[in-house]
Amino acid sequence: METQTVKPQGKGLAIAGFVIGLVGLVFYFIIAATVTVQAALGGGYGLGIFWLVLCAGATAMSILGMMKLGKTGGKRGLAIAGMIIGLVATVLTILLVIGIGKMQDVASQYGDQFQQEMQKSINDATAE
Repeated sequence: METQTVKPQGKGLAIAGFVIGLVGLVFYFIIAATVTVQAALGGGYGLGIFWLVLCAGATAMSILGMMKLGKTGGKRGLAIAGMIIGLVATVLTILLVIGIGKMQDVASQYGDQFQQEMQKSINDATAE
């Protein structure tokens, strides 16, 4: 009778999740500064949304890799590390996107008030 050995599966997902999560965390501060400047200059925060999807994807790949490795008896250390790093990067990016959205709301509110005051001043000056 032959015994079949099951080769651990999911190692590739675990490695990919770890690497992408690490990239997401390491470059987070550069992305955060870029998105903040872009939003302050009146642009959107599409790069922040892309980064959020990237970090969430890394977390998902690490979790899937961990589940597959657990079922086939593989070592799950790299998958767990990728999941933790991916979660940290995802949470930081969620906070960034929410913060940029709030910043744009406040800026548009005060910008409208400033524009109205300037228009009133111009009207007053031209009326004299």
